[in-house]
Amino acid sequence: MLNFHNLDFTHDKYRQLCSAISDRYTFLTMHEYVIAGDNLPEKFVLIRHDVDKLARNALETANIEKEYGIKATYYFRTHKKAFVPEIIQKIEKMGHEVGYHYEVLSTAKGDHEKAIKLFESDVQKFRKICNLKTICMHGAVLSKYDNRELWKFYNLEDFGILGEAYLSTGEDLNYFTDTGRSWNSKNNLRDFIPGKKERIFAEKTDDLIELIEKCEISNFYISAHPDRWKSNIVNWSLFWIYDFILNSGKKILMAVRP
Repeated sequence: MLNFHNLDFTHDKYRQLCSAISDRYTFLTMHEYVIAGDNLPEKFVLIRHDVDKLARNALETANIEKEYGIKATYYFRTHKKAFVPEIIQKIEKMGHEVGYHYEVLSTAKGDHEKAIKLFESDVQKFRKICNLKTICMHGAVLSKYDNRELWKFYNLEDFGILGEAYLSTGEDLNYFTDTGRSWNSKNNLRDFIPGKKERIFAEKTDDLIELIEKCEISNFYISAHPDRWKSNIVNWSLFWIYDFILNSGKKILMAVRP
C-alpha cells in the first residue's frame, strides 16, 4: 500500500522544497528578472507556475509559498476552471506575480492573424482583473504548433508585455520543470529554454532539494504545475494515471514528429 507521506509531488513535498529555497536563495518573479537585466542577485530562484486547469490548486501552492516568504509567478490559461478572477486576484494580493498562459497559435491552428486577435482579446481580459506584465506559452502537446512561434511575426512590446517566460530568459539559467512527472524532462516536447544546451538534471524532488541545499548552483528556474501537486492519496493517484497516459502519448508523438 502506498505511503502518501513518502510520495513525490505532494503538498508536503512542496513545503520541503520551499523550506530549502527560503533559507538559501533570493526569490524573483519573472517581471523582476526581466527588468533586472545584468543586475541580478548572486544567488536567486525564479519559480514559475503554469496553471493549466485548476485555479484552486494554484491557490494552495501560493499559500504554501506565502508561509515561507516566497514570491512566485503564476500563469493562467483562459479555460473556465483556470481563469477564476477572484483566485487570480487573491494570489496577486499575496505578492505573487500573475500572468497569461497563452495558446492562441495552436487554438487558431497556425493562423497568425486570428491568433494575434485572440491574444489581444485575452490580454484585455487579464488587464481588467490584474497587473499583467509577462506571459508564458502553453505547450499544447497535441497541437503541431509551437505557440512561441507567434513572436516571430509580432512584438510583445506592442501589447505592453515586458517579457515571455521562455523567450526572455537567458541561457545561463538552470531550468528545472516537473513536466512529465520528473525533473529530468524525459517526457518533454516543448518545455525548455530555446537555445540552451547544457542542463543540470534532477529525477525526484528530493534530488532537486539536495541540489538547492548544496548551494553550489548560482540560480534555479523552477517550473511547477499546481495541478500536479496533491494533498490526498485519491487526487494524487488520479493525476498519476493522467500523467502516465499523457507521457505515453508524448512518447508516440516524439517518435512520429519530425
